[in-house]
Amino acid sequence: MKPLIVIFLSLALLNTQLFAEDGEINPDTARAYEAYMVTFQWPDALTSEQVNYKSILSTDNLIRLTGDEKSTDNNAQPTPFGNVEARLGKNVTILANKKWTLIFRYPGDTIRKSFYSEQEKDGYPELTGNIAIKLGRYLESDIQYKHYLFDSFTQPDPIQSNEQTGTSSIFAQVKSQPEFKAYEPALVLKLNQSNKTASKKVNYLDHPTIGTLIYFEPIELEDAIEKIATLSVAPETGKSLTYDSLHSTNELTNK
Repeated sequence: MKPLIVIFLSLALLNTQLFAEDGEINPDTARAYEAYMVTFQWPDALTSEQVNYKSILSTDNLIRLTGDEKSTDNNAQPTPFGNVEARLGKNVTILANKKWTLIFRYPGDTIRKSFYSEQEKDGYPELTGNIAIKLGRYLESDIQYKHYLFDSFTQPDPIQSNEQTGTSSIFAQVKSQPEFKAYEPALVLKLNQSNKTASKKVNYLDHPTIGTLIYFEPIELEDAIEKIATLSVAPETGKSLTYDSLHSTNELTNK
């Protein structure tokens, strides 16, 4: 009966353009999981090890959020860790609290997700991340983080500049207030964390600055397909998903 349900749901999804032409699911080889990941920052007082951030030469290629993106990416998700916001939030800063429904079409299949922190300054997230999850003998995850430190800058004070050259004038005194530049990322910590784990096992990935909890829960394949299909056709925070966004976030496309 289950293969018939999967085939029926697969055909329904084909009509919504969620599948690539060769992206059909074989219920004999496919596996489905709910993935949970919590990323948090340790406070400086609890960090004794020196962590070196590197200077950012240009912000041209950095993610900058606008409009609804600031409030829709990182809604708190229920996790097997309990109410993590309440339990950990008093001691650490929660940067990302993510939940994904994953469908691996066959052993060796890899699913990739991108995410960023709710915390931001002038549209720049404090943390961005990419995770690749591979189904092998174990669930293999490879996470790449970029954690940013920000700085603000001021333009030179006109009066001070003119006093240094000995040419202070009444025109310079009119512009006596320094002009402030908005916060921008100034330093970055690039961090890569890899892990292999069995399902139903909480894993903690340690680091002096960034900590990660990750957990995978097996679920029925037809339940996973239905969840992804529901997400794809239902509006998200009042905005319908486009084909491009589905193509970039849905596990049912090619990898």
